[in-house]
Amino acid sequence: MHTIWQDVRYGARMLWKHRLATLVCVLALALGIGANTAMFSLAEAFLLHSVPFENADGIVALVNVRPQQNIERNPVAPATYMDWKAQAKSFEQMGAYAWDEVNLTGSREPEKIVGFDVTANFFGLLAVQPKMGRAFLPEEEQPGKEQEIILSYGLWERRYASDPNILNKLVKVDGKSYTIVGVMGKGFDFPMPAEAWMPLALTVKQRSERNSRYIWVLGKLKPDTSVKQAAAEMSGLAQREAATYPDSSKGWQLRVLPVREFATSDLTRQYTLLLMGAVGFVLLIACADVANVQFARVSGRQKELAVRAAMGASRWRIVCQLLTESILLALLGSAAGLFFAQWSITLILAHMPADVAKFVAGWRTISLDINAFFFTLAIALFSGILAGIAPALLTSRTNVSETLKESGRGSSAGRARHRLRNALVVAEISLSLVLLVGAGLLVKNFTALIDVNEKYHPESILTMNLSLPELQYKAQPGRVSFHEQVLQRLSTLPNVQSAAMVTHVPYADGGGVSTRAFSVEGRPATDRGEMRNAIVQTISSNYFGLMQIALREGREIANTDADGTLPVAVISRSLARRYFPDEKPLGKKLRVGPADDSSAWLTIVGIVDDVHYSWIDKNDVPTIYRSYRQSPPYYASLVLRTGEEPLSFVPAARSQVAAVDPDLSLFNIKALDKVISDSVVGIAYVAVMMGVLGIIALVLAAVGVYGVMSNAVSERTNEIGIRMAMGATANDIQKLVLGKGALLTLIGTGIGLPVAFLLANALSSLLFGVKAADPVAFIVLPLVLAAVATLASYLPARRAVRVDPITALRYE
Repeated sequence: MHTIWQDVRYGARMLWKHRLATLVCVLALALGIGANTAMFSLAEAFLLHSVPFENADGIVALVNVRPQQNIERNPVAPATYMDWKAQAKSFEQMGAYAWDEVNLTGSREPEKIVGFDVTANFFGLLAVQPKMGRAFLPEEEQPGKEQEIILSYGLWERRYASDPNILNKLVKVDGKSYTIVGVMGKGFDFPMPAEAWMPLALTVKQRSERNSRYIWVLGKLKPDTSVKQAAAEMSGLAQREAATYPDSSKGWQLRVLPVREFATSDLTRQYTLLLMGAVGFVLLIACADVANVQFARVSGRQKELAVRAAMGASRWRIVCQLLTESILLALLGSAAGLFFAQWSITLILAHMPADVAKFVAGWRTISLDINAFFFTLAIALFSGILAGIAPALLTSRTNVSETLKESGRGSSAGRARHRLRNALVVAEISLSLVLLVGAGLLVKNFTALIDVNEKYHPESILTMNLSLPELQYKAQPGRVSFHEQVLQRLSTLPNVQSAAMVTHVPYADGGGVSTRAFSVEGRPATDRGEMRNAIVQTISSNYFGLMQIALREGREIANTDADGTLPVAVISRSLARRYFPDEKPLGKKLRVGPADDSSAWLTIVGIVDDVHYSWIDKNDVPTIYRSYRQSPPYYASLVLRTGEEPLSFVPAARSQVAAVDPDLSLFNIKALDKVISDSVVGIAYVAVMMGVLGIIALVLAAVGVYGVMSNAVSERTNEIGIRMAMGATANDIQKLVLGKGALLTLIGTGIGLPVAFLLANALSSLLFGVKAADPVAFIVLPLVLAAVATLASYLPARRAVRVDPITALRYE
């Protein structure tokens, strides 16, 4: 222990003696370690704390998947859930829930909230209980008896001012009275972003449904059952269902996911792992920088170390001393890195829109906790050893007699040391290029996703969602009348150029618009149960004009396309190309729904340009447009094209809707450009973070190049003096120094480009608006790196040409 303390004190004195070098190392490590700590906190929140309850072990989600359509998570049909619940043996209990956005009315203004219909055992399965009141009782999930509601802590606090006497009070939900029986604890919002829970009361008819998939299933495994065993059993049940009900089950598969994995989307997980790899690269570059600085420092201490060896110090003793100095640097860097990490996390949290953050699992748990502290300590020790081991080992191999005979002359520490330093710079350049290319692809991907819908001038379009309660608007004429009145009122507002209705605006609902099956008359599916799929939009007649979507053939939806007239549809060009490649689609008939559905056939009357409704889909998705007068929806988006700031029309729009139905509320009110940007905000965050990491890597690589070239100039001062005495010009000396820097940059780029290309191909599944082999990323960014490296080499080159030959010849 005395020896360790002695090494620490001596190391601290050495670091203080070389304060500038110490500062450079601390800053480099602070960036590398701080970025890793911040990313660790994000990964911990997204991957480990993605659900707001502690007893997540043993809880799984059972979801449908359809690989041929890239559907990775889908709810199941009610009948499927009932079969599983009756037949599965791997679970202590099985529960379910369904999404249910509802209108909340009462003494305050109407408000749209995200609710979930859940089975009575839902909270018990998760081992959570309300903070106030009780959970649901089994008899309350019977049809006709579902008259209870449990509020989230946030809704209770915000809408009801944390009323301690809230229990047993009545609230109106979609026009129906519900009794408040409980309030959940703060932070519990599962499934995200739940604001209320109501009983899931499936009717006898619903329990037999197999074509409609809207039930999410959770299961609590038996103590002696693993996820793998449960998956094997459930796979057998799924195969049995597919054989028994091929029309509704063909093509669907089953996936059993631990609930933490289920709560975090695959895309979030992939981006998190990508960023963890990126910060790892930054740390390696920072360690390479520190290693190069350590090489420069110990090269000036050759005589000192040789004397210590001559006095009896073992090689291990010298290695320990040098490693202690390196670890001290890393600990100082980690202390600064914690501040950098905290600042980064605060910045990230502050700029995420609240209505987007509530959909990100684990977002509320992002913080620098005790785990992050121990992670920082561990990574500091790792960095200190990694950055210091090579300089320590090579320096400890010093030939004592030769070093002492040199009388302290500033000679080279050997070819091995030079080769290793050059290799470190090459590695820095390679890693930096990989990060820069990755960042460039993600940044361009984000801008491409934003730009794809710019042709519609989304900044002048206001979008608002509404949902009609089924109880009051069950009759189709009532829904048609409501939409008709609202659109007529909105279109007469001053400076409103046009008002229209559509089921989903571009990039709505986070950018993932679901598709529905459809059939073509006279053209049965090639395999039993196989279905064609398309986005199905219900629109008003002026939607295409408002959005500036060009008509290519036939006609648009008209006001005369109403109930009692020929059911019609307009299709997108991609649907026409894919399903009618060798014939004219006009006059052909489609039916929306499963193959055995009995709904009306729709006659195709027009073809329009494709609209990018979902950024998750890389290619144009076939789309079918129907008239709202023939198929009025419960859920819809109102869109206004305005001549002024869109949000300035919100009060007037609310007033016009209230004039038709005072119990309805508008929600998700945004300008269309905000809808688009919010839907890809996660990608924007990843792109910005990768861009910042790329810039940090570029700066660290430049520091590395500068350090190596500067040290090379110092060590070759005598040689430079001789060259200048022999007639070498300033240009010759600059070419000598710049040539070495260019060679290192060229080698690093040559290694980095193939690695970056492999990374780009690996990223292809995460790129939606740009190709992996993007020329900007693979041409412009290497040139930027080369320019920065050249500048870093130029500064030492300028210093080299200012060397006085006489002074240089005397240099030792």
